[in-house]
Amino acid sequence: MVEILVKNKKIIKVNSVDQISADAMDFFAIQFVDYTDKYINWAGKNFGINCSLMRRYQDIEISSHVLIKNDQTAFHISIPHYCSKEKGKLIGSPIFFVMSDSGLFFFSTSAIEDFFNQEYSHKFSEQRVVTDIRNILMYHLEFISDYFADITESEARQIKRLSCSVLLENKSSKEVSECITTYNFNNLFLKESLLENTRVLNLYKKSVREQDDVIKEFVDTELNDPAVVSDYIQFNFDRLDNLRENIQNKIDLEQNHIFKVLTVITLCLSLPAIITGIYWMNFINMPELDFPFGYPAVLLIMALSTILPYLYFKKKKWM
Repeated sequence: MVEILVKNKKIIKVNSVDQISADAMDFFAIQFVDYTDKYINWAGKNFGINCSLMRRYQDIEISSHVLIKNDQTAFHISIPHYCSKEKGKLIGSPIFFVMSDSGLFFFSTSAIEDFFNQEYSHKFSEQRVVTDIRNILMYHLEFISDYFADITESEARQIKRLSCSVLLENKSSKEVSECITTYNFNNLFLKESLLENTRVLNLYKKSVREQDDVIKEFVDTELNDPAVVSDYIQFNFDRLDNLRENIQNKIDLEQNHIFKVLTVITLCLSLPAIITGIYWMNFINMPELDFPFGYPAVLLIMALSTILPYLYFKKKKWM
């Protein structure tokens, strides 16, 4: 799908580049969703933009994330968002920005667009008030910066709810452990994406081509936000560590209680077992066998050897 913001403030949506009319070619911004080689080749042929970044963005080198030419600047940002198939898990989708004299080009996936359209339905339509390409780019960069803050706060709220259920309502289960693992993964993913995007924006700000002081000042301002978000992510890590420690302490206490109960049970059963073992011996001279009340006396001793240790340990609050 292709979405085009033309200069008369209308938004045109078509299913293929073959359906783009001549009127739509006079645009501020054009977005390709679930782009293919056909879309990339069309943009390169009609506007001369270099799309090589999209074929090697997964490489670790910074040159695979930022491409600076005399007539254009391109960079790649990874956007974390919740997966529709696995509830609560974050995945990453790439978005490519290409800014040239012809206009602003975006290349994204339907996964991130569906998420944005569901959670931020106003995102694309608000661009109608923007008057030039530079302001559109600033709008998107500001939105991404705010989005990182929003999704980090969302993670913080979920972790807080989990903490309350574990610490205040005394809930602890395999499901809780799985939630902690998921939240820990999400925050690691958020931090990685945030660091990568900060690095890309820093390089973009230093672009030789970009001499616009307004853009540079704006990027400087947006680079201040990741520091705050990063601190919040670290706070999420600290809370998860504290939660995991509390759960482990609960498990240790429960295990200690179980060991105490097993110790008391073992003691209560071992004393009667010793007495039973003695009278199973095949000795001839056992005078107790001739006592008229020997049998009930032994039964009484066996009962007392079970009850008295139980009462003692119960008084000590082991039971």
